Amino acid sequence: MATTRRELLGAGAASLGLLSLDGLRGAAAQNMQAAAGPSESWDSGELAHVLPTSSHDRILIKTSFKRPLEAPPALQVGDQRVTGQRIDSRGSFWQFHAADLKPGTTYTLSLASFDGRSLCQPWTLSTMPALDQLPSELRLLVYSCAGGHDIFLSAKTGVRFLPTAVRQKLLQRALSFSPDALIANGDHVYWDLLAPKAGPRLGGSKAAMEYARFDRAAPVLGGANEAALLRAAGEQITPLYGTLCRSTPVFFLQDDHDHFDNDEATDEAVTFPPDNFMLQAARATQLLWYPEFLPDPNRSRGLPGSDYAGQPASRPSGLSESFGTLRFGRLAEVLLYDVRRTVTLAGPTGVLLLPTSRRG
Repeated sequence: MATTRRELLGAGAASLGLLSLDGLRGAAAQNMQAAAGPSESWDSGELAHVLPTSSHDRILIKTSFKRPLEAPPALQVGDQRVTGQRIDSRGSFWQFHAADLKPGTTYTLSLASFDGRSLCQPWTLSTMPALDQLPSELRLLVYSCAGGHDIFLSAKTGVRFLPTAVRQKLLQRALSFSPDALIANGDHVYWDLLAPKAGPRLGGSKAAMEYARFDRAAPVLGGANEAALLRAAGEQITPLYGTLCRSTPVFFLQDDHDHFDNDEATDEAVTFPPDNFMLQAARATQLLWYPEFLPDPNRSRGLPGSDYAGQPASRPSGLSESFGTLRFGRLAEVLLYDVRRTVTLAGPTGVLLLPTSRRG
């Protein structure tokens, strides 16, 4: 729905209308044909997935390829050539960061291998309007809880997810309305491991353990855990999004399940705040599949998840994992704040943000 400035300010945050994809199970089953968006005829070539984000002067794109690349690919953004930065161990995942772009401009993008071979069909992506511009409207696609692994459809663990194919049809239908941006509000991955109630039905179930087993004492990237991550998390993200969002700036927040556990507190276990494995798993998933938040001059760089010791060398400075801004000129400024990994409920010592000395 197109939203004017007056309507946006009057409705407030509640008007964003967060929608769980899983909540549309009955309607989707009855209206698959009606919900189908336009056919996907774009030639994705060797791309497995692409998820971009943009601000008024930058873009950041996460991509993966059907086969590992031996050398860095290059992204042409208008007249600017950006060399890809590898973000996995095998060379299948690459990111592209372009700065000093013109606001409110639609750029033609093209991907090529190191020897100049085209890797996919060119496409377009726009930067956000200039900060002092006043657009007449903003159209947002906002939803939550898009995750779910098809392995649980047949494992009979008692967990019910929409099949990936149905969720993709819903996404195609939503994108057919040409939103200016997409906000995915957490729970992109459901693979709970230790939560007493959710764990035995999800990542801790027999079927899941046989399919992707994690070693919590080992690094998430660079070993056997990385292969497990590709199966457990990757198969919930790549098949759903593919290249559908290539021309739509996306803003992905994380929630409890994205840390590989449900937020539970029982006599047996308290799952949050996340331990080191949970934090690294969430970071690795974001690093590989969907973009972090681009710099915002009005956002403190001391917030958790901003520049930190030990962050990947490939990560551009100034990005934030948990605190983002969707700025659409002077019409709208949507603040996207995630405190899941730092909030505590420990009585008088409970906090939303950990003290600086304890931030990761």
